[in-house]
Amino acid sequence: FVGTGTYLGFETSDQEVPLQVFAKAPDQRALVVETGAMDLMMIFNGRNAWRYQPDTPIPLIELTGWSLIGSRIDTLAFFPAMLPKAFAQFQVGYADIDGKPVEVVRGMNPGESPVNLHFDASGLLVRLVRWTETAAGPVPVQIDYSDYRDVNGVKLPFAWVQTWTNGQSFVKLKDVKPNVAIDNARFAKPNVPETRLK
Repeated sequence: FVGTGTYLGFETSDQEVPLQVFAKAPDQRALVVETGAMDLMMIFNGRNAWRYQPDTPIPLIELTGWSLIGSRIDTLAFFPAMLPKAFAQFQVGYADIDGKPVEVVRGMNPGESPVNLHFDASGLLVRLVRWTETAAGPVPVQIDYSDYRDVNGVKLPFAWVQTWTNGQSFVKLKDVKPNVAIDNARFAKPNVPETRLK
């Protein structure tokens, strides 16, 4: 599918700016945030992931380790049929989100950080919690999904909030076009300088 909407985060100085989402089953996704002269990009092509933020000293970063795994899980969340195949083991528990009961499915793979998937009573994914490695140790990344709408017979979230240790980003989709052709170049490594250090 191809979606259009808005993005708000620290990269945009907390201003709402246009966003495009390109997603192709089973596990490819590209987010393009229009920040002005050059776009912010977050890409996962099924094996590799990149983040391009043009206003930083090292604008193009290839994700590795838990960050790469996290990018894959974030992508699979849009293709729920793929999630059961993403983990070797599962544990099931229960919790509350805003006073509402949810079922928590913890997905685990050897040598990887676990992923907690929170499903509401209707079976929709309302929260994903994963961990990423930092110099200070593992830190959680939480994504809350909402505003599910029917798109060609499939429920898709039209809003999600990603929260990490020192920030948040907000995505709101306005339009989603399913089953459209997407050029594989959308999921390729951005063709930009890897460093601007002088």
